[in-house]
Amino acid sequence: MTMHRFWLGVVALATTLAASPAMPGRWDLDYFPNTRLLDQQGRELRFVDDVLDGRIAVVNFFYLDCPDICGLATARLAKVHEWLEDRMEDEIVFISISLTPERDAPEELAAYAEAFGAGEGWYFLTGAPDDVALLRYKLGERSKRLSDHRSDILIGNAGTGEWRRTSLMGNLAAATADILALDPDWAPPRAPARVIDGRTLQSFAAQNRVGEGLFNKACAACHSIGAGVRVGPDLEGVTLRRDRDWLMRYIRSPDRMLAQGDPIAVKLDQAFPAVRMPRFGLSENDVADLIVYLHSETLRLEALPDETEAAGDMDRGASTDHDHDHELAGHVH
Repeated sequence: MTMHRFWLGVVALATTLAASPAMPGRWDLDYFPNTRLLDQQGRELRFVDDVLDGRIAVVNFFYLDCPDICGLATARLAKVHEWLEDRMEDEIVFISISLTPERDAPEELAAYAEAFGAGEGWYFLTGAPDDVALLRYKLGERSKRLSDHRSDILIGNAGTGEWRRTSLMGNLAAATADILALDPDWAPPRAPARVIDGRTLQSFAAQNRVGEGLFNKACAACHSIGAGVRVGPDLEGVTLRRDRDWLMRYIRSPDRMLAQGDPIAVKLDQAFPAVRMPRFGLSENDVADLIVYLHSETLRLEALPDETEAAGDMDRGASTDHDHDHELAGHVH
């Protein structure tokens, strides 16, 4: 599947979900109770004023004693958090709300958050049971039994009032795109427009593995794609969380961007001080090949369904009120 058709599929699926009666649609700030809550650090926060605070929000529900899917959902959310790390806290917040606030104290939430490597901008919240009950009801979590609680996530832009649901149990690249699409200024990665020998650059890279060769030669010593941090960051999802033009400039001239004080380049240099990103002298075509390879590897690792499966899912619509047993049977292999 080409990147162009992939993003058309994502947009079409998002349109289908947005039209579904089960989707929240538009919620202005006065819809939400400004509930008093405690985060994993024991800080008292107001849901609207302090937690949402006009940002893009990703909301899920869990409880510490959950024997089924909560841990898996949190682990997958942690991966999305890693992909979005450059936007966390200032632009995007993750909000995990305990369904058993009478049992889940802040210090226990802190240990849980640490176990999953939860970083900046991720709030694990508890509070008075009645306050949490009101908030979960308003956010659409109305299950009668803990084992039946929603396993999807609620995403929204507190500034624009746009809210919808997406799944953590499907393709994480698509879920990440759903979150980023709430930013009116975000655009999905675009397929390269150049043609080489009568073929698009994407097909050229796929057939000749130019990008893979460049990655193995120049990048693999310091970076992995989906295998975790090495000397430098894991590059799975980098084409989702970073603008393509920025990637083109940074891969070609990281030293120049650092000297110019580019905020992302500076942050990366501070996060990985042992080895500074070198300039390899790659051409524009080389870098484009490399970016195509990185993006195709993200899609491959996320097991993107083929077009017939995607079409079938769209025809069937999306059901979000699944219990744990259904999710485990349908998505965990």
